[in-house]
Amino acid sequence: MEALQKVRKAWEMVQKKDKELRGSNNEPIGDYRRWLKAHMQGLDWLPSLRTTKGMEVEGLEEDEEVEALRAELEKAQTIKEKFKSAALKIRKENAELRDVNIATTKALERETKRACREEHGRNKF
Repeated sequence: MEALQKVRKAWEMVQKKDKELRGSNNEPIGDYRRWLKAHMQGLDWLPSLRTTKGMEVEGLEEDEEVEALRAELEKAQTIKEKFKSAALKIRKENAELRDVNIATTKALERETKRACREEHGRNKF
């Protein structure tokens, strides 16, 4: 019940924000930047939204970092796939060995029962 209430409250918050972004005639506000500036007044702790040349250079460095991370991610995914295929192969071999073990155990039990019957028959006479 609590989870349902949380979902409902979260959905109401989304609907309220949607209403804030719409004008009086229920259409989107034309000048989003003006609306944003009006709603951001008094929030001095937010950094400037304008980009500077220094930030552009930083962005290029971030792009290189992102590319390096993507390459690392691809390597990790390849290793994961290899590991996954090896794990599946081992599981298959394990299942085959388990089947052989079960068959051997059943055969041993049958032979033990047959030997016990023969010995019981000899001891009977």
